[in-house]
Amino acid sequence: MNKKNVFLSFVLVGLLVVSAASIPLQAAIPAEERVALIALYNSTNGDNWTYNSGWKTPPLHTDGFAMPGTENTWAGITVSGDHVTSIWRYDNNLNGSIPPELGNLSNLESLFLFSNQLSGSIPPELGNLSNLEWLELELNQLSGSIPPELGNLSNLENLYLNSNQLSDSIPPQLGNLSNLLYLDLDNNQLSGSIPPELGNLTNLRVLCLKNNQLSGSIPPELGNLSNLLKLDLSSNQLSGNIPTSLINLTNLSEIDITNNLCLYTNDIDVKCWLSGFNPYWDSGQCEGKKDPPFGSFETPIDSSTVCSSIPVTGWALDDLGIDSVKIYRGTDFEGVYIYIGDAVLVEGARPDVAVAYPGYPNNTKAGWGYMMLTNFLPNSGNGTFVICAIATDFMGETTILGTKTIHCDNANAVKPFGAIDTPTQGGSASGGIFINWGWVLTPQPNHIPTNGSTLNVYVDGVNLGHPSYNNYRPDIASFFPGYANSNGAAGFFYLDTTAYENGIHTIQWTATDSGGNTDGIGSRYFSISNTGTSTSSTKSYQVKTRPQTPISNISKLADIPVDYSVPVRIKRGFKEDIEPQVVFADETGMNRIDINEVERVQIYLTDRCDDNSTAESQSSNSFTGYLEVNNRLEPLPVGSTLDTQRGIFYWQPGPGFIGEYRFVFIEKEQNTDINRKHIVVKIVPSYE
Repeated sequence: MNKKNVFLSFVLVGLLVVSAASIPLQAAIPAEERVALIALYNSTNGDNWTYNSGWKTPPLHTDGFAMPGTENTWAGITVSGDHVTSIWRYDNNLNGSIPPELGNLSNLESLFLFSNQLSGSIPPELGNLSNLEWLELELNQLSGSIPPELGNLSNLENLYLNSNQLSDSIPPQLGNLSNLLYLDLDNNQLSGSIPPELGNLTNLRVLCLKNNQLSGSIPPELGNLSNLLKLDLSSNQLSGNIPTSLINLTNLSEIDITNNLCLYTNDIDVKCWLSGFNPYWDSGQCEGKKDPPFGSFETPIDSSTVCSSIPVTGWALDDLGIDSVKIYRGTDFEGVYIYIGDAVLVEGARPDVAVAYPGYPNNTKAGWGYMMLTNFLPNSGNGTFVICAIATDFMGETTILGTKTIHCDNANAVKPFGAIDTPTQGGSASGGIFINWGWVLTPQPNHIPTNGSTLNVYVDGVNLGHPSYNNYRPDIASFFPGYANSNGAAGFFYLDTTAYENGIHTIQWTATDSGGNTDGIGSRYFSISNTGTSTSSTKSYQVKTRPQTPISNISKLADIPVDYSVPVRIKRGFKEDIEPQVVFADETGMNRIDINEVERVQIYLTDRCDDNSTAESQSSNSFTGYLEVNNRLEPLPVGSTLDTQRGIFYWQPGPGFIGEYRFVFIEKEQNTDINRKHIVVKIVPSYE
């Protein structure tokens, strides 16, 4: 080799060293694990993923990917102890099939591939992942059978295969998953009978098999699931006698066995038990019925002065179950009440009540709430009124939970007011183009800009944009004449409900008028019910409300250090242009935040992000969150959204949420460090 070639060789080597020095290196993972990652990229069209940073960052190895030792910088990959331990490629535009090579990742603990366009079958090789704790493949287009080899995953705690096209029978080998906490096979094409071996899953919390083609009877072995909180067997072809063993499920808070072929029972005890969950079951023979409903009417505060929309809240329980809580106005001494509306019984709104009354049906749905627009009360909502709440159980017994005297002063109100019309309060929405209607006015002399630029739509605390405004509604125009926007008070917004998990959500509009006055409009609960996959891939945040990382037991938190070093930052309300308030942890590690009823809160869990940061800039870290209830970790509450990549928690608590709520947020960093923050949100009455 001549001197010129020697010199060029040194230059090339130097350039490679400089380039490689800019990439964080680690010890190379085993060759078969690197092959598995590359197979995932190639088989799911990785070049078209939404986020694929790091995978092909130069210099490239001979296999066409970034150099060995850089795998921990590949988007969605976590490496710990020189092994791949986590893959999170959810909602990332994966197309194609799941490669069988993933079965070689022997140290893998979590595999998140949900909300993509994956097709083909589930590789049986995934049954080799002996350390796997979390497997989420839902909301794809997977077909074929569920591999019986998944029954080998002895450490698995969470298995979500719902909303695919899986067929054939449920393999009885799933009954070997002794550590399983969540099993969701909803919305597939599964047939055959429910395996009695599922009764071996004594740690199971949730079993969802709805909307399949399952036949035969309900196996009595399901009565062994002593820790079960939710059982959903609805919309199948089940038949036969309902086993009495289900009465043993004393922790159950939700059961749905409706829309089956023919399920029946002649056992009075079973009928009474079922009537606590479903009013359509015959409860007339329930001889054990003893007590009427009981509970509390808590807000608004008695004798408070109010205006516009106000939350009306409390809680109610019964030994068979609460059928309804209705809100009336009138005077108790006359005994005449005029119906206003039905409150919504909200899952998780009152964890304090659930803990205090553990043996009552639906005790986790004891909290109720109703958003009342006082402008519709007599005299345009001016004067003194008595509001009454009446609870009714499934036997038709009623109890007056209490009355509240309120002084309404809408004549002197200055803030905008209005209501949401669709979805209805407690109603449902579905589809990619659901029309969300509402209306907004503001007192004179102010007005609302007719282009809707100062109106915003929030779902689960996240701002989605502006509705189209300035539409005529004759009823509003006639009921509220003389306002600047009386002839154009209505607006609408196209809501893509497929971007959200099925279940209960909150929606609210906000309005700012020409005088700078801002208020929330029409906060309410509604349910989303869709089948198939999401049509939206534009959101950087994760809208699911269940836990997103395999830390399912509170005892495991002791191994995660508390982060005292970085305070949280918060914004209250709906003004986007304000500076966040800094909240420091106290000596116990708690960050304490107070908000008013139905007041939105936005919590920044890290100092590395703000409202302008992108998900991709935070893609090296991941966040998860839980609600801590009675030393148990539960899903985040209704009305909340956790941006799992940027570390921002949004919460729009609807009416019914009041008291203290304890949260645990966990951050897993790129270098596999993990830490936690504890936050207490105290919700106080809006009107004292």
